[in-house]
Amino acid sequence: MSYWSKVRVEIDEMVNRQFETPEYRKLFGVKLTPSRQKILDLHYPHYIKSRRDCWSAAQNKAPLDVKRAIWEHEKDELIFDKRLGAAHLTDEQMDQATGEENLLPGTQAALWAWFSLSTTRPWLECLMVNHITERKNNSEIVKGGGYTTRMAMKRIRELGGTVETLDANTKVHMTADIEHSEMFEPIFEKYLLDERTAQAVIRAAGDSLILDRAYRGTLASAMLEIPDSKAA
Repeated sequence: MSYWSKVRVEIDEMVNRQFETPEYRKLFGVKLTPSRQKILDLHYPHYIKSRRDCWSAAQNKAPLDVKRAIWEHEKDELIFDKRLGAAHLTDEQMDQATGEENLLPGTQAALWAWFSLSTTRPWLECLMVNHITERKNNSEIVKGGGYTTRMAMKRIRELGGTVETLDANTKVHMTADIEHSEMFEPIFEKYLLDERTAQAVIRAAGDSLILDRAYRGTLASAMLEIPDSKAA
């Protein structure tokens, strides 16, 4: 069994356990209402921009073949995804997003910390820091559905509508990260060549998932501050 095969088993268990953490339980336990949904909508463009910053940081130190793989990944996000008919994040969306000064302190700190991990760790660890955030979105890995799928179903249950009425970006991300996860498996297979590196990559995945918990938990706490009587 290759080092990547062993690592893959462990990180797949990690992304499944992520949904059982207190922060995720709190987030998925908060009833969505229009006012509470606005908190998620406010932060979403900034989270996506942060992912772009972090992926480019991982690309910076990586070998050429890995730079190419990351660029193929980022073309969907920044240039054009044929499934969406547009980029996943456009200039117009960022222009319409309120400034970073309106973000919750806890979410802002998590975004800064993700960037720090992506710029200070060795390139293969940086790759995992970012890869794991999409691996937990892969419904073929996460039992019960990845993050976007679960949140989309929650929105339908609590705010109404159908899968067809979800915004196009949400529908694309319900499946896009299956492909985005799989495209880096050959990279990890090629470059994970010893136990020391394998353990470092696992730690990088765990560190990134801690930040993810902090980010989601902060959102959940802010949503809970809106009383049910005022949340509609």
